Parts: sequence; C-alpha cells; structure tokens
Amino acid sequence: MYLSYVRAILIGTSLCTAEATLAETPESPASTVQEVEAEELFPLVPSENTFEVVDGDGEGRQVVMELSSADGEGRWEVRFGDYNILHLSKLRDGSVLLTGLDVLTQGQTVQYEPPVVLLPNRIVPDRTWSASGRATVVNIETQEVEHTGEYQHRVMPITRERYVTPAGDYEGFLVPLEQTIDLEAQAVIRLSLDLGFFPGKGLVKRSMKFVIDKPLFFGSTTRRTAELAH
Repeated sequence: MYLSYVRAILIGTSLCTAEATLAETPESPASTVQEVEAEELFPLVPSENTFEVVDGDGEGRQVVMELSSADGEGRWEVRFGDYNILHLSKLRDGSVLLTGLDVLTQGQTVQYEPPVVLLPNRIVPDRTWSASGRATVVNIETQEVEHTGEYQHRVMPITRERYVTPAGDYEGFLVPLEQTIDLEAQAVIRLSLDLGFFPGKGLVKRSMKFVIDKPLFFGSTTRRTAELAH
C-alpha cells in the first residue's frame, strides 16, 4: 500500500511536473532574455494541454493537463488525467506556491506546510532558493492523517534552454528542482525534476528522476520524460 502510494505521487508529480538531453540554445533574440515574470512564464488561466511520455515508465502514453481556478482568491488546480491534482496558490507579488497534491489513485492528499515556492515572482537566470517544512499525507475521504515527515526543497540555478517537442520547438527557461521527503524512518523520497517553461505558453517539457530509499529494504529508481504533444 505504501509503495503504491509513493508510485502514485511519482506519476502525478512527474507529469506536472527520465533524464532528458536539452539542446544548446542558439544565438537568437529569445536567448538574450535575462529575466521573466512568473505570470508570463506559467500563465494561470483556464487551459488544457496534452503531454506525451516520450521516454521511461509509461512511454507512449498521453495525459491531458487541465488548469482551472479553484475556490478562494488566487487559488488554482492543475489536474493530470486520473492521476492527481496539484493545488496552487498565486500571491499578490506573482509568486506561485504548491500547497498540496491530491493522489486520486490512492484517495490521499499531500499537504505542504509551509507551501513550496514553485516559481518566484521573477525568474532570473542563475537564481536559486530553498525551503523546508512538514509534509502530511491525509486520507481524502476521512481526512485522517496517514503519514507525516519533513521536506527539503531546493531550486538549482535557472538557465535558458531550447526544447524540441512533438508540439514544436521552444526557447525558454529550465527550472531544476530537488526535493527530499523523510517519512519518519519509513522511507526517504528523493525527487529531481527539471521543468521546461516557454514564456506565454507554460510548461512544455519535464525531466524527472525519482528515488525511494527504504531502510533494510531494496529501494527503487524511476525516470520519465514528458513533452508537450499539442
């Protein structure tokens, strides 16, 4: 049950959210952009896009990403098929926070306290930031707490990149994330996630590596690459 729960989080987060090889950005007007606002990089407006898993677990599968407003000012939901729902909150300065993750396949939700900064209000190349807090796993139906642990979240230096996807070529920004969740000696989850954004379009590509370390048991490693299909 626990391992199934972890894999469900993996599937949902990675699609938002295998190691990918990104081509070097050629000299062009787009590559001279030094910074961009979060609102331009990841527009929070009702939309629907299809992603294709091009490498790794689930290769060949297509998943619809739906972005819609939620109850409460500045709150949004990103739904990935029947896998999960990401709960986002947009601050007045434009920053985008990840407040929770519904794992629909397991009937569970992961709550972050404090919320994780997914994107700051202004994206600047080479900028980094980090955060830590509590991660709580709650049963959606009963609202009972099932697991708790500490999370560590870090964003590595942001760079400008060129992406080649089934939907076309894009020159945008690579936002690399690293997150560790220590579930009180039951397991340690390590997630490396590269998010590729194109200004005005949003997410166009992601590269993920997910590792589960369990004391006295064999761990597991999963990789997956998803690209914008249309």
